[in-house]
Amino acid sequence: MDTEKITQCMKPHGEEGIQTIENMNENHKDISEFAFECVKVNNNDKILDIGCGGGVNIEKFLKLTENNVNGLDYSEISVAESIKRNKTAVEEKRCEVILADVSDMPIDDETYDLVSAFETIYFWPDIENTFKEVARIIKDNGQFMIAQGTNGNHPDDEKWLKTVEGMSVYTAPQLEEYLLNAGFSNVKSYKKENDYILVVIAKK
Repeated sequence: MDTEKITQCMKPHGEEGIQTIENMNENHKDISEFAFECVKVNNNDKILDIGCGGGVNIEKFLKLTENNVNGLDYSEISVAESIKRNKTAVEEKRCEVILADVSDMPIDDETYDLVSAFETIYFWPDIENTFKEVARIIKDNGQFMIAQGTNGNHPDDEKWLKTVEGMSVYTAPQLEEYLLNAGFSNVKSYKKENDYILVVIAKK
């Protein structure tokens, strides 16, 4: 994967950004499917998908809860594509997509029952403090789900880390330590059999 492609994955922009979002929606299917197998969604959960990209996971969550499902991304194109994909829910006021940075979210304390992050934490700055910011907006007994295509041991990890400045990959034990330090009370990890896909679910 070349630098421009990964830069687009970090923050889709321009015309190429729309194609990147479409590719991510397709390429991340296996990760998304496994994550939805691992997490329990209640039908009244209020949900936020951070780094929502093209809005495909917002769309999936909307089918599992009767409450609101919102998205957040710092890419203007991602916000626009997520709104377009979930147009009906946006019009019905069941979905809002926020343009913001995960490290400083314009969201009240204890707003959400479930927060998700699909294939995005690689690019989050100051991961432990950012996890504290995520914990802040989650209700007591709420969940934070991280889903990623590597468990920190993928053969391509080293290549990506050398190519992209500021990118990080994490193992399940590392994530557990950061999440517990950030204020979560319980962390469980799930690795897809015969794959590198990792899902980590932290409870507040």
